[in-house]
Amino acid sequence: MEIFAGGVNESDKVFGGVLNACSVAAPIRHQVLQLAVIFVSGISQLSPGAYFLRRDLFPCIVTIITSPETEQFTFEASVLLALLANFHKTDAAKMNPYLRCIRETKTERLMRKICWASNFAADAVVKSYQNVSDDSPPSLSATFGAFLSSMRPDRALSSTPVDLPRELFKYQPIEACVILLPIFEFLHANERFHTILLEPLTVDAEQQATARTPPLPYTLLTLASYLLTHASSVHAPRAIGYAHLSLNILLVMAESKIIMEVFCNRGDANIRLCHQRPPLLAFTGPRKPVCAILDCCVLWLRHNLHKRLEVHSYLNCTRVCYHVLWYLKKERISLEYHWLELWKALIGLLDFLANKLDGLITTGGVERLIQETLMILDLALCHSGAILPNAVAVHELVYEVVRSVEVLRKQQTTLDKLALPGSGSRRRQSVMNYNSDALANILAVTALYELRIREAKATSARSALRAVAKEIDRDGLSYGKDLHGDEPP
Repeated sequence: MEIFAGGVNESDKVFGGVLNACSVAAPIRHQVLQLAVIFVSGISQLSPGAYFLRRDLFPCIVTIITSPETEQFTFEASVLLALLANFHKTDAAKMNPYLRCIRETKTERLMRKICWASNFAADAVVKSYQNVSDDSPPSLSATFGAFLSSMRPDRALSSTPVDLPRELFKYQPIEACVILLPIFEFLHANERFHTILLEPLTVDAEQQATARTPPLPYTLLTLASYLLTHASSVHAPRAIGYAHLSLNILLVMAESKIIMEVFCNRGDANIRLCHQRPPLLAFTGPRKPVCAILDCCVLWLRHNLHKRLEVHSYLNCTRVCYHVLWYLKKERISLEYHWLELWKALIGLLDFLANKLDGLITTGGVERLIQETLMILDLALCHSGAILPNAVAVHELVYEVVRSVEVLRKQQTTLDKLALPGSGSRRRQSVMNYNSDALANILAVTALYELRIREAKATSARSALRAVAKEIDRDGLSYGKDLHGDEPP
């Protein structure tokens, strides 16, 4: 207030003038809009932001986005709206008119324009990652060329780096990534926006193939894969923040019946995902979009296990996985997917937490993270017949759990160590019992099939898997108590 207005006494006049300028002629309005975005970003949650709550700018922002003469400013207007919606969001949500307007608006033209601008911005962020390192799917000619190149005498014995230097990505993502904020605000608050988001998927495959950019839902999944792969590679708070925002968007998608119904029933989605850090995801052809959600979770689980653990983001990731599996179970959708990669990533997380617990730097939540990860495995085992596509996938899940029995046994010791003394509330005890039942279920099934493997005198992974398959095919998968009700937690 001192810098811009010369003191508190003049601030009403100066900031009131800024707000009035938002409704002037288009060229000046664009400059005022840019200034407003910079200003609201800069003051964060400080008191000058209250001027933007005193006068509701939502109708003005809607006009900027929907009017033909100003629609080119949709990006800045959408970002400003999302920033204003986040002013004292948690402690004064009822006083924030922008949150209410986002929740209650039915203006479909507004939502379509935001989706239109967001798709171009998100696609630009994806291309900035790809410009750093081309991870295009290998073509036949490229593969053959690489083979011939590797046979040259000067390259035959040369060592090739298995991972790109992390410094290459230190300036990623570019600023356009901020468009994720308005996308999240509308997805989280307004169910009508879910339908608008999915509209491009109703276009036939030929029209999608000729479009310059993929539909926004697919672009968001592609962008999420790059953000989640590189989030903590350079330990930049900004990159981690955008990855967390992306996981929030994935969670809203996984919780939305409207979105999940479309994502689980379209089988022709050719969504490009990040292949810039080993171990790489398998290149796949057209498949259901829900597979890309799970792949994004696998990328986060694989590439972000560090001493400074982002526990809250890991919780969001496990909740995405749980909600996807729960929806598949509820609708009895047997999904064709490389499930083994997900099981290995989840068990890898449990192994990391058990072995590195004493050295982790967190703000808490590790106990909850272990419990929720166990619940995913319990859900997969309990309802494997409804979720997994065939008997082989069931055999692989059981064998992977049995193979990781020592990791799973460590979880009880870890949970006991994390339990806080004196935290014996009734609700906490019921949650602990609930998750103890999940671990008991898993350990019981591992003990059963571990015994069958010993009885078969298996000496290799192949023979052990064969022993598990034989037992399941003969008697079915013997499992304990079903802990997963008609509604997800």
